Amino acid sequence: MWQRKQTVFLALAALFALATWFMPVATYDRVQDQFIFWTTGLFTADGTAVTDVDLKVPFNIVLTVLALALVACIFFYNNRPRQIRLVRGTYLLTLATIAFLFITDNSIQTYLGSGGATAISHYGVSFFLPLGTLIFSFLAERAIKADEELVRSADRLR
Repeated sequence: MWQRKQTVFLALAALFALATWFMPVATYDRVQDQFIFWTTGLFTADGTAVTDVDLKVPFNIVLTVLALALVACIFFYNNRPRQIRLVRGTYLLTLATIAFLFITDNSIQTYLGSGGATAISHYGVSFFLPLGTLIFSFLAERAIKADEELVRSADRLR
């Protein structure tokens, strides 16, 4: 199971999804204030939560479910068609997460920019980690397809 390269790709994709817990998504500078957008919410520089802004999507839960689904894909190595379907399902969840991260970032910028002050944003590592998850999932799917074709060609030879 661990000797297959799709297992490594799926494990890396799951680690990328879980790594978003530990790094900020974006940092916003407004006049003399600094705000940090984590997957759990928007916080000031000293760590207090901004109660006016609540996230419409619980990114920490969604990314944890995504990581668990990718880990579950590893254990479907005996049923490659099911494994491919599950990996493709994670594509949709990852793409939706990326889209909602972008939308939430724009909403936070608009919120912080209200009142005449401009908010300058700096994207953190967690803004780009879901893209890495998507890339590693794609590589895993290609490796699973290659395994499936190899098994089918071996069955034809028998």
